[in-house]
Amino acid sequence: MTQQVNVIPRKHLCAQLGISRNTIKRWIENRGFPKPLRASGQEPLFDSDAVNLWFEQMEAGNE
Repeated sequence: MTQQVNVIPRKHLCAQLGISRNTIKRWIENRGFPKPLRASGQEPLFDSDAVNLWFEQMEAGNE
């Protein structure tokens, strides 16, 4: 049985958060933001559960 992963395209992630592609790139390089999944096609896809977990961890670290 394979596990289904909920994905979000980079352009949707940027639109939802109001950030640029460069911001995501910096977060990946400097803040441990989840890297995009390997997928065919040109638009990078992110694991939405991993992204949500990253934000939860960032919020917990700021308390």
